[in-house]
Amino acid sequence: MIVAVLWDFDGVVVLTPHEKAWRLACEKYRIEGFTSEFYHEYVSGRPRYEGARAILQAFGVLRGLSEEERERLVLEFGDLKNRLYWELLERGEYVVNEEVVDFIEKTRRITGHSFRHVLASASKNVSRLASTVRVRGKVLSLFFNFDVSGSGSTKSEVFRNGLRAAGEFDCAVAIDDAPSGIRAALEAGVIPVGYKDKRLLGYGARLVIESFRFVEPEVMLGLCGSR
Repeated sequence: MIVAVLWDFDGVVVLTPHEKAWRLACEKYRIEGFTSEFYHEYVSGRPRYEGARAILQAFGVLRGLSEEERERLVLEFGDLKNRLYWELLERGEYVVNEEVVDFIEKTRRITGHSFRHVLASASKNVSRLASTVRVRGKVLSLFFNFDVSGSGSTKSEVFRNGLRAAGEFDCAVAIDDAPSGIRAALEAGVIPVGYKDKRLLGYGARLVIESFRFVEPEVMLGLCGSR
């Protein structure tokens, strides 16, 4: 069996400071009430400007503005967040999830089956970061077969691009830590697997993996066999 595994990046492969960057951007715009709950429900896993629009709309910042003014503010707010995000990264505020790296290496050793690992984040920042961070003597991106991150205007489009990049396969699984990612996987016709948050079962995740430390490749094969 050939299994395509589509990986969300932020919060799954690497623990990155997206939420902190959005919070700092909100502080600069004097937006109050931005919470982790709001971030995970409406911002996490979405393309940058989609997340910016969600925040500005929810907290009334766009109210009373012309369409042109709204679009300009969305771009400015999203770009501010991106600058803050890279400032945090440059200060070393990220952690590689080596349990994921271990899992990917396990799939390379399994016999009789093939796994094609695809980085499929909505963020355009991922390719730059994955090609910079080094893990076990090589850049992180080399642990993956393909990278389609930031290749679509929506997460489901990115997932569909990931499926095309993977080529021929028998089954596809998407691993994501956000409700938007689980919904996008369902839209793309991919088996959705949640990470960390058990609440993702309520959004349609087939299962939620709390840690990859003890997860074997057979778990993915079992999901494919139970379609």
